[in-house]
Amino acid sequence: MFIVENQASGSHFKIEEGETILDGAMSNGIGFPYGCRNGFCGKCKATLIEGEVAYEEGVPPGLSAEEAADNMILPCKCFAKTDLSIVVTELESVADIEVKTLPCKVSKIEHLNADVAKVILKIPGSESMQYLAGQYLDLIHPDFEPRAFSIANAPHNTGIIELHVRLISGGKFTNFVFNELQEKSLLKIEGPKGSFYLRESSDKPMIMVAGGTGFGPVKAMVEHALESDSQRKIHIYWGVRSEQDLYMNLPNEWAEEFDHIGFTPVLSIPDDTWKGRTGYVHEAVLADFKTLTNYEVYACGPPQMVRSAANTFVKKGMFENNFYNDSFDFAYQASES
Repeated sequence: MFIVENQASGSHFKIEEGETILDGAMSNGIGFPYGCRNGFCGKCKATLIEGEVAYEEGVPPGLSAEEAADNMILPCKCFAKTDLSIVVTELESVADIEVKTLPCKVSKIEHLNADVAKVILKIPGSESMQYLAGQYLDLIHPDFEPRAFSIANAPHNTGIIELHVRLISGGKFTNFVFNELQEKSLLKIEGPKGSFYLRESSDKPMIMVAGGTGFGPVKAMVEHALESDSQRKIHIYWGVRSEQDLYMNLPNEWAEEFDHIGFTPVLSIPDDTWKGRTGYVHEAVLADFKTLTNYEVYACGPPQMVRSAANTFVKKGMFENNFYNDSFDFAYQASES
């Protein structure tokens, strides 16, 4: 195991022998820049100050001989042979990330319940999409207008994109996804987009409020926090209509495995067998916390849910600049989600 120090930011992280520097940075939640991740584009270039690196198949084409002689390296392809000190400009905000249009193939379609499907997209090996946990993309099919969907997996394998698609009555695109879209179909994606993403520089405890498929970006954030070994307190509230709408058991698994994660499902239209919380999800948060002054809140889902949370949480002391949200307004305007 080796230690990598980035002199530009002061960040340190450990990498395993045989792990690329970029993979090590990503698994530690550090935002190194990258493009293709295959040594061709050169967007991940860094300067080696101290230490020794090696490439499995020689210096990649994204690095010229002159650059290599000047101690430039490509973290996406090189491995540490010693502890390293490097200089690279880390990504600090969504403004630092390039929006791309990329081809993709439908790798898998899995129906999670009666009206939610998990769609796995695979980006060609020569490409990748760098994004922050919580952001969304536009899914592009030639027969439809582009549709926005939150990315539901953490940005550790950026060649795979997971989407949670809810079937909307009368929604042409979601009906196409449920009834006609086939595995191995070719589509395009454009992204990443949006300012809803995990603020990793904070150490405040987090309350994550999801409505319906708003659980998708919450899943991405929690997965990223766990991958980064963050110990920040997280309490997830997931509001749905009925128990079958809790289409993944992951929040229960997280809460059982990790002491710093809590989970509260809230049903608005429960049946007689439900023994848990009922009503509106934001009201459950209000009932559970005397004050929200020291918390960051991430809310994602239907516009009314997000507005209700924003309007009522400030009355419990939440600072407006600690409230981050992704309101699925487009879903209601276009009858899709």
